[in-house]
Amino acid sequence: MKTFKQFIEDISKSDLDQVEKYADRLFKAVGIDVEFTRHFLDRVNDERNKKPITSAELIRLFRLTYKKYGKKIPKMGADAQAVIHDMETDVNMPFVLNLDRSGMLDLVAKTVMRKKDFKTSNQKLEV
Repeated sequence: MKTFKQFIEDISKSDLDQVEKYADRLFKAVGIDVEFTRHFLDRVNDERNKKPITSAELIRLFRLTYKKYGKKIPKMGADAQAVIHDMETDVNMPFVLNLDRSGMLDLVAKTVMRKKDFKTSNQKLEV
């Protein structure tokens, strides 16, 4: 186990791809494909998060979100925006629902940050 801060590695593109595969398998049941923006990858490793955001935290975020809001999110419809907020880890993930060419809903995670009092005018999905 890595205990020294300087040895904690940033989440790589392939790590994020694995998280995306996990989230896709989860949300496939409700007809949602999960995608990350380029900005998401940049922001997940940003030092402003204070404590680095881990792949495990992202997986937990998707697992809890699916459990609590899995049926609700697709009903929000295309162009809906909301923020998933993990109350335990203070990780916030704003997303938008887009309709792709095949008519499937894409949950596009725009960015991510660890912040206690994240302010948004969008709906907050707390897990």
